[in-house]
Amino acid sequence: MYLADIGNRYAHFYDGKAVSHLSVDDLIKEYSNEKVYYINVNPNNLTKLSNISNWIDLSNYINLNGSYEGMGIDRQTLLLSRGDGIYIDAGSAITIDKKLNSKFVGGTILPGIWRVKECYTDISSVLKIDDLAEVDIDKLPTDSTKMSISYGIIAPIVSLVKSINSENLPIYCCGGDAKLISSYIEKSEYIEDLIFEGMKKVIKESRC
Repeated sequence: MYLADIGNRYAHFYDGKAVSHLSVDDLIKEYSNEKVYYINVNPNNLTKLSNISNWIDLSNYINLNGSYEGMGIDRQTLLLSRGDGIYIDAGSAITIDKKLNSKFVGGTILPGIWRVKECYTDISSVLKIDDLAEVDIDKLPTDSTKMSISYGIIAPIVSLVKSINSENLPIYCCGGDAKLISSYIEKSEYIEDLIFEGMKKVIKESRC
């Protein structure tokens, strides 16, 4: 079974064994003759994807209790992967969604970590950092600008997750920066292929 989660920058592809990341054009070139189940959040890809007759758009089969019109199909799919919990998808944007009693009860969207780092650079070249430092989120940094910026990026995310999880729900993390974020959130679980678990459930239940 071939599955593709097509985002704003890359297509994340699952071949049944491992996850790879490639451009949409490369994905189409290599797998256009195969049967591929996909979700897509980039409207610029709609035409080229719809022209591939043997690819199946799973957005036609996804039904999440509590979802709103216009809610990202990737967020909906992720929430269908497991039961109640807090779901974090840390990619070009960071989505933090809550599922309670098998229903979507709210969520938020933040800029992705790489985008926030760009914002600091736009403010001043002095604030440019290539990567984040490891920080203690329980203590304000005092030793460097890099530590201060890293704290300013990570700590608000962690605090937000804690504030919406009064029920002590499981916390699931996926996406490019999810392993980093998960390392700061106690009892959270990083699952690289979580969104593909949601896609598999949709396929099984809809028999598409």
